[in-house]
Amino acid sequence: MRAIIPVAGMGSRLKPHTYTIPKVLLNVGGKPILAHILDKLISEEINKATFVIGHLGDQIKKYVKNEYPQIKSEFVIQKE
Repeated sequence: MRAIIPVAGMGSRLKPHTYTIPKVLLNVGGKPILAHILDKLISEEINKATFVIGHLGDQIKKYVKNEYPQIKSEFVIQKE
């Protein structure tokens, strides 16, 4: 099974925190929001994910590839 995870928003309501960090990489409860999502996917045995990225998407891509190599990931860029 594949999950589709939309993470392309600019996080404008979370500024100034999101000027340099995508909102899904902000820490909540001791880890990035995205980690909470991906940990749940793994616990449900979902090992494929398509991420819809935009603002600061390279940071999201790097995080997923480095921290969750077991997830077969694809990235789609959403233009504004």
